[in-house]
Amino acid sequence: MHFKEKLKSKSKSKIFLDGGNGSEIAKLGGKMSSAFSALASIISQDIVIKVHEKFIDAGSDLITANTFSSTRHNLESINRGAETKEFIIQSVKLARQAIKNKGKENKIGVAGSLSNFFSLKENEFVPNPKYIPSFKQEEQNYKEAAKILKEEGADILILEMLLDIDHAKILLNAALETELPVWVGLSCCISKFDNSVIGRNFSAEKENSLIYDETKYEEQPKFIPDDKIILLNDIVKSLTSMGGDVYGIMHTWLVDSFDGLNVIKNNWNGPMMFYPEIHKFDTKSHKAIVTSTEEEFANECEKLIDKQIQIIGGCCGVTDKHLKSLIERYS
Repeated sequence: MHFKEKLKSKSKSKIFLDGGNGSEIAKLGGKMSSAFSALASIISQDIVIKVHEKFIDAGSDLITANTFSSTRHNLESINRGAETKEFIIQSVKLARQAIKNKGKENKIGVAGSLSNFFSLKENEFVPNPKYIPSFKQEEQNYKEAAKILKEEGADILILEMLLDIDHAKILLNAALETELPVWVGLSCCISKFDNSVIGRNFSAEKENSLIYDETKYEEQPKFIPDDKIILLNDIVKSLTSMGGDVYGIMHTWLVDSFDGLNVIKNNWNGPMMFYPEIHKFDTKSHKAIVTSTEEEFANECEKLIDKQIQIIGGCCGVTDKHLKSLIERYS
């Protein structure tokens, strides 16, 4: 798939990503763990394939391999760190199998996902300190995963849930070393303290992502170990100075996305992507509460999408039906 050429074309035609792979794997009963959906690529392969197939049927041009949380430090939390290569290889194979099952070979691409996700403590949305690597080891683990994805034929590398500078730069550097196209997905929120646009942070976001009983949580939920509040503008400037082919907003509430996209536009003239999330997680029921209907999702996304935003999809909570409703607007 010649996505680089398509992004440079004068037509500015849209490229459609898939939706929330992890949330859909969980909904269909795929094996979840402290390493999010990584284990499903080994234990729940039929479900992973089914999720990919549903997004292909919805009209995706590019599907994302289930490697979001398959770096070594995450797999070590489930005693599978030594199998890192197998996990990544299987994830790419499952994506390719889904494409083959649908007769779409050479028509749909596969993105290798890499993220700044850290394995979580049991029943808590806090990185488990036992499995937080040093910066040096983190860098080695990202390079390992990126190298395997390239070897397995990933068409691009898509970096997801970047929300700071330190960890994001390590990941971006590892991806750039492969010389594959690199699409950078930033997560943001509007700060409840001063209305600034910041890297997404549980403790600062106005729109709460989690429904939970604070009296039963030992720690305030957080995405990354450092849990710093950092202006999105500073994050974007730091990363764009390094490189990358596409920048965009993902894993972000629709209500926060407008300001986040504008921050990127003020610092980046190249092609952009946009794939928001639409669910809250109820820690009591352990179920996701989807916050937008298919029609509402398509309507809100359409308001935000312009010519610079050429890549469109969805994150947590976005089903094949949500995605199809959006894609039909551009058919």
